[in-house]
Amino acid sequence: MYGKNLTFKTGGVDGCDCEEVLRLIEKGRIDTTPLITHRFPLSEIEEAYRIFENKLDGVIKVAIMNK
Repeated sequence: MYGKNLTFKTGGVDGCDCEEVLRLIEKGRIDTTPLITHRFPLSEIEEAYRIFENKLDGVIKVAIMNK
């Protein structure tokens, strides 16, 4: 990689801003609705993981609801 002068860029999550982001979501300043494609109750978390892991049914993000 070094000899070919390649550049790698990643899009990892920066955990430093999570508290602020959650506050903005709570206040309605950030709309996450388009990102959450699937919602499951906590009792179906294994099915949620199966769908997400296998990229089934057009999944982008799964929300686990504690109902």
